[in-house]
Amino acid sequence: MLERGKISGIALALILINLVGATAVVALPAVTARSALRDAWLTPVVSAVSGIVVILLVTALGRRFPGKSLIEYTQDILGSWPGKAVGVLYLFFFFQSSGVIIREFGELLSATIMPRTPVLIFNTIIVLLAAYSVRSGLEVIGRLSELLLPWVITLYTVIILFGLQKADYSRLLPVLENGFAPVLLASLTPLGWMGEMLLLGMILPYLSKPHQGRKIGIWSVIILGFLLVIDEIANITVFGREVTRLRYPTFMIPSEILLGGFLRIDALFVILWTAGLLTKLAIFYYVSVLGTAQLLNLRDYKPIVLPIGVILTAFSILSFQNVVEIPTHITKGFPPFAYLFEWALPLALLLIAIIRGVKPKY
Repeated sequence: MLERGKISGIALALILINLVGATAVVALPAVTARSALRDAWLTPVVSAVSGIVVILLVTALGRRFPGKSLIEYTQDILGSWPGKAVGVLYLFFFFQSSGVIIREFGELLSATIMPRTPVLIFNTIIVLLAAYSVRSGLEVIGRLSELLLPWVITLYTVIILFGLQKADYSRLLPVLENGFAPVLLASLTPLGWMGEMLLLGMILPYLSKPHQGRKIGIWSVIILGFLLVIDEIANITVFGREVTRLRYPTFMIPSEILLGGFLRIDALFVILWTAGLLTKLAIFYYVSVLGTAQLLNLRDYKPIVLPIGVILTAFSILSFQNVVEIPTHITKGFPPFAYLFEWALPLALLLIAIIRGVKPKY
């Protein structure tokens, strides 16, 4: 194995929750409210179902090929060259997704904190921080998650609850006034985001108790769905229809809060979000490096960490000409792209494995 470290079940749960939550909490309310308006709080429930389906698919594959990652058992199922070809496609998906995460980080900090600082500076900083984590190994990323993410999730929840002091719950009524169709339409984008649980297929072999992966994954999706419902309700009840005109509405909630009548907590929220996003990028970066090393049959992945970091930074800059293209990609370009890699290909791989008579080993 290229990776000798192991992560605990708690670390895996925190990683999976943060994997989607780090970006969804700031972008989801505006994206879903444009179609579902006051019923947008139902979209995390719909997308959670898809997240559970992805968990079931990747754990079904993992149980048939214990000790192997998605990149490795794809070659076992399809054969060497077809498997490598699909592996290259998955690496492109990981690389491109990492580039989007990096660019979102740079653009958001540039827009909210230092508008005169070039986005490339922010992008480079977060890539270097993530590179250090990746070189340290998955076990270190897991321990970092156990250290940071409970604080991030707890303080984020407290901030949102404080924001609810200014909530107008009448903005949630009437429920499903236009039926369920707008909710389903609004769910198309978060369905793709929730499918990022696919990365479990890359790190399941390194779980200390792999047989617990399915249960941990499902509970992670349920907890994440609950947090996103709270996030949606907070944004709808605080901002109403205005949420559709805000780029990052969740970032506006802390600005509505004064502690002791004078202390604003905007900076605290930015720090929490940065910690969450750094952990998310570290995982995407890690699976990009690990998958590349596995595809190339390398003995060690550490020598390619920095070169891949340069590639990811290039993806973050070259993928978008300006900030306007990012939400367009997230809402229109990413979902079909994600559906292919998160649902269609894993389902096809599982069906082929079943037809070939590969049975679960645990």
